[in-house]
Formats: sequence, C-alpha cells, structure tokens
Amino acid sequence: MIYVLECPEGASPRAWFAYDPTDLQRKFDAAGGPPDCEMRLWADEQAAILAFENDAEPLWQGPGWKARWALREQLVATDALADA
Repeated sequence: MIYVLECPEGASPRAWFAYDPTDLQRKFDAAGGPPDCEMRLWADEQAAILAFENDAEPLWQGPGWKARWALREQLVATDALADA
C-alpha cells in the first residue's frame, strides 16, 4: 500500500492511499494528474509509520501538525496504526 499526503497551500492536508503503483496512477489520471501542491509518498505502511513517529520531521513542525494528523487518521483507517 502506498500512502499519500497532499499539503495544498491554504487548505487542509489530505492523506489517502493507493494499493500499488497502478492504482496510484489510476487515481492520478481520474483526478486529472497529480495534485498541484506539496505531496509526500511513502512506499509502504512501515515507511509511513516511521515518518509519522518522527518528531524531528520538518513537515510536522508548527502548523504542520495538521499534516501529521491527516497521515495519522489514514494510518488508523487502514488499520496500520492503533487508535489509542
């Protein structure tokens, strides 16, 4: 599973997933291409969890907590992370 985090300027971050590279391309095609904003991709569940748990990640600093929260919610929704 590929985890995707979109960070559009002036809007709330959005996290979602694709099952594999083909599904990712299909979703980009359906949306008219990749989003025109900062985007982070993690190739698998473990990479996304490690990024989420990294307190030193610059993206998570200041107002970036919203991006971290969006990734957390996606990890919980896909049962990759326990909601504790």
